[in-house]
Amino acid sequence: MKKLALSVVLLSLSSFAMADLSATCQTYFDSIDEYIKDMPTAGLTAEQLEMMKSGLEQSKQQVAAMPTDTQESACKQGIEALKQAQAATPTKK
Repeated sequence: MKKLALSVVLLSLSSFAMADLSATCQTYFDSIDEYIKDMPTAGLTAEQLEMMKSGLEQSKQQVAAMPTDTQESACKQGIEALKQAQAATPTKK
């Protein structure tokens, strides 16, 4: 449940639309994709994982609709939050 909570926090930080993502945001979302892929799934249901993925896609669309300077600021904050979550969560590797 703690892993799910961390993921939800990360997704909510990025929930601020996909073709026009800045380089920082593309890096952020690529990192989030890897984080979710590498996250231990013990204790998470398939429904919870699917909900996380759906939320991520919605976040990407919302961010792409933002002006570039706003994207940069939001995604830089997201990258920092992701680093903290990665430090607190072991991966499968």
